[in-house]
Amino acid sequence: MSFDNITSKLFPWLKKWWASLLLLPYIALTADMIYKTLRFNIFYAVNYDYPFPINIAHIFVDNFLLIVHEAGHTFFGIFGFRFLEILGGSLFQILLPLLIVLYFWVNSGRVGMQFSLFLVGYSWLDVAAYAADAQARQLPLIGNLSDQHHDWFNLMYRMGSVESGWTVGMVFAVIGILCYLIALFYPLMHREYEEVSLNLEM
Repeated sequence: MSFDNITSKLFPWLKKWWASLLLLPYIALTADMIYKTLRFNIFYAVNYDYPFPINIAHIFVDNFLLIVHEAGHTFFGIFGFRFLEILGGSLFQILLPLLIVLYFWVNSGRVGMQFSLFLVGYSWLDVAAYAADAQARQLPLIGNLSDQHHDWFNLMYRMGSVESGWTVGMVFAVIGILCYLIALFYPLMHREYEEVSLNLEM
């Protein structure tokens, strides 16, 4: 008897909601992190104390998105527009998880949709903290770069609105939390279809 058959008989709801239950602690902690980051101290974005084993998952997700972010600068830099090159890191950090969401949506993968929606939400929260730091420029940058290389300071400066960084960060954080909520409650929106074998011989 398969695991799905066992769980469907013993705990019918578990087959539908196990991914939400698995994501819930991480979502709760990262939501708390962004709240404390925007409400109290920007350094919560890099020094938040995640408990074991969530800290291991956090390191993996955070480093993956950092690689994607840096790749975005390189990729969008090809187009020759400095503004797009600067924005490219944060933009690619959002777009790649969205492409993963699209893949699972096309292929009707419920669990894949939930985990990829979580990744989109976390990406928005990560970018939210970066944008909120545009004016103060306190967050440490990769490679010990100076605060003159702060992406969101440069973006907001070019738009003449450096002081609006915190507001932009708040908007991004709300989008991230909405993605989290969709990820958690996606089983309510997803329909499972059973395969039926038809004998069409006359």
